[in-house]
Amino acid sequence: MYAPVVVFAYNRADHLEKTLTALRNNTLAKETEVYVFIDGPKTEKGAEATKRVIECIKPFEKDSFLSISKIVSEKNKGLATSVIGGVTNIITTHGKVIVLEDDAVSSPYYLDFMNQALDFYKDKSYVWSIGGFTVPMKLPEEYKKDVVATQRVSSCAWATWKDRWDKIDWSDEPYKGFRFSIGKRSKFNAWGNDRAGMYDDQMNGRINSWAIRFDYAMFTNNAVNIIPRETLIKNIGMDGSGTHSSEESDSKYKSNLSKMEAWVMEEVSLIEDIRKEFCKPFHVSFFDRTKRFIGNLFYKKRK
Repeated sequence: MYAPVVVFAYNRADHLEKTLTALRNNTLAKETEVYVFIDGPKTEKGAEATKRVIECIKPFEKDSFLSISKIVSEKNKGLATSVIGGVTNIITTHGKVIVLEDDAVSSPYYLDFMNQALDFYKDKSYVWSIGGFTVPMKLPEEYKKDVVATQRVSSCAWATWKDRWDKIDWSDEPYKGFRFSIGKRSKFNAWGNDRAGMYDDQMNGRINSWAIRFDYAMFTNNAVNIIPRETLIKNIGMDGSGTHSSEESDSKYKSNLSKMEAWVMEEVSLIEDIRKEFCKPFHVSFFDRTKRFIGNLFYKKRK
């Protein structure tokens, strides 16, 4: 049985429509259950945008997927709470899940890749997630494999299994032994030197991220994320409209959708040359990292 797809939406009907249209064009679309979680508005003014999001789903309710369900929150939960709650809801029943944010336009073969990878890596405990988005990077010429191992979740388009998801501690506890540990901070930053600062920001309430906590759990369990060598996702949300997006970051992540239709799934390991190339878009200067760290020293703890 194919994994269900969970789509998280908020107030961007135009983005969601493009995401669902691309998903409908996937080869496995009509054999896939889709659940759209819509977060509630923050203000009365935002209620109109939420209404448009709900309305834009109607054209997809017939002959697009095996089924499509919408789960609308009356109040605003925020991105992290929405994702954690929504994934837990669906993965508890199905045992596995494929996730898309509302700004992730997929290749027609996205569902093929994700389902194949979920099946192949199911019993390989060192793999904690499957990603559909691959940052623009030049792989070593001698690297011929169709898949790549990283240690950073592909937050806009990913998949996982219940047994891995259940191991994640979403509380503040893991952070207590991390905050002032130079060794842990340095090792965690190996897959992007922005990550320690993001974890600080999360624990201090500056951002609302499930992904940085997933990353830390993957890091502490020596686990990996598997991605295709060429991206199967085009992120259309780097226009300032998203929770954690900006127009400035658009060029760092922009790449054309892969035309690959088939992949050879195989066991892969972390490779240093690939790590260096992969991390380039996530580089933060020493000055900015220091400023961020000092700022978090005096910030109030997240409630």
